[in-house]
Amino acid sequence: MSARVPLRRVSRVASSLVALFLLTPACAPMGPPRTTLLWLAGQAEPRFDPTGPSDPVRWALERLLGQGLVAEDTTGRIAEGAAHRWDVTPDGLTYTFHLRPGLRFDDGGPCTSAEFRRALGAGLNRVDHATYAWLLSPIVGVDRVRAGRPLPPLGIATPDERTIVLRLARADPTLLHKLSIPGASMPWAGDAAGGGWGGGTGPYRLVTREPGRRMVLARRSPGGGPDTIRIEFETGVARARAQLRRGRTDLVWPVPLGLLDQPLPADYRIVARDARPTRRLWLVMRADLPPTWKIEARRALAHGLNRGGVLAASGRRGNAIGEWLPGASSFEFPVRDAALVREWLDRGKLGRSLHVVMAYRADGVAAEVARAMQSDWAELGLDVELRPLRGAGLAAEALGRSGAQLLLMEAQAPLADPVAELAWVVAPRHGPQVGVFRTGWSTREFDPWIGPQPPETPLDIDFAQRRLGEELVALPLMRLPWLWVERVGAPQVGFHPHFGIDAGGGPAALVTAHQSR
Repeated sequence: MSARVPLRRVSRVASSLVALFLLTPACAPMGPPRTTLLWLAGQAEPRFDPTGPSDPVRWALERLLGQGLVAEDTTGRIAEGAAHRWDVTPDGLTYTFHLRPGLRFDDGGPCTSAEFRRALGAGLNRVDHATYAWLLSPIVGVDRVRAGRPLPPLGIATPDERTIVLRLARADPTLLHKLSIPGASMPWAGDAAGGGWGGGTGPYRLVTREPGRRMVLARRSPGGGPDTIRIEFETGVARARAQLRRGRTDLVWPVPLGLLDQPLPADYRIVARDARPTRRLWLVMRADLPPTWKIEARRALAHGLNRGGVLAASGRRGNAIGEWLPGASSFEFPVRDAALVREWLDRGKLGRSLHVVMAYRADGVAAEVARAMQSDWAELGLDVELRPLRGAGLAAEALGRSGAQLLLMEAQAPLADPVAELAWVVAPRHGPQVGVFRTGWSTREFDPWIGPQPPETPLDIDFAQRRLGEELVALPLMRLPWLWVERVGAPQVGFHPHFGIDAGGGPAALVTAHQSR
């Protein structure tokens, strides 16, 4: 007959064995500890729309979850993306990209050259904006694209599953930089889960998503960034402060409105870095809507604005404007002057005042300064109604042909080039606007430079800036640096002058690809 062993004694023995097992070194060395980055994004979750108007947070997610043909490193050099090599003919009119072997979407499906061909054409015929049609205009056939219509034959060929050939109508030394912009050449699986975010080929994959609240990403293979990224979308400053006090957040970007009005906990710091190309806060005064279709109304509003007060209201989020068009001489912006406001109102036969609506992003830097601007205008009899918006509502208002007469918009041209800046301001005679806002100012003066044909002469930058100053359809108010809050000792995040924060650790590991000519 066997003796009974007390249950308590069995429990103690089992616990001892477990502890012994945990303390005993394994035969193989343990890997590095896994890291998790807790990212608080102080805005509403962006809608999955890879070829939509530019949005820094959406682009950050796309660069984590997706991958274009090439990438731009932090120095501005072009590096490998999905293509590990590319060849360019001596005349610059043919680019041949060779894809890395084994490219797959999150669901395991192969990502071939056909998917990249579809990605290149996906944003060309959008009806809301023509940004990608402008960026890729050197490709044969893109000049015949019409918004909302089927695509014409394009100079995009896929001779096999790992090769893509682009034929250009004119040489474009900036083409590779354009292809590195999220949305230009980044394929996504058509039937992806997670609202579309789960369909990329990037360094991370989507694990879980609560729409509008949070996302969890996991690194596909060991690398230089965190193994897991947990993203929470939060616009409320009170909850953001509570999370910082508990030390539950590693990164805050974008910074919620009002968070910097009080000191941060001791283990957090504010970081600001210059953007390249320059990001600006723009006051857009629509030339296709009454009453701002009158230059007198635009001049009255410009002279009623206290630029110094607007900059002060932005706190750490804005800097003095500096230059306007890259390479142009200095520009004298309109000064606040009550007498000039009255004079322009009289000249335009606008009465003693005028009423306009100003739309802006409710969770962006514009919301920090909108009321200060409204107050300055009100002192001089200019009635400006504020219309804060978010997401798709703001994009529709900013790019539509009706609605608010004024727009307060954050915008960054795709290239540090005066022609790119100009293309963002001039409204095309046919088709949608290039960029993130519509000015309604249509002119043929700059067609040789911003149109699809190659320019015969270089752009006269000073003339272009002078015309912009005369029309006042879009007035830069301040420069916007990339600004974020980080916890000291947290997993390191990367920074890119063009795209802002890279929560995956940055593109430091990118290798510049070999180019043969």
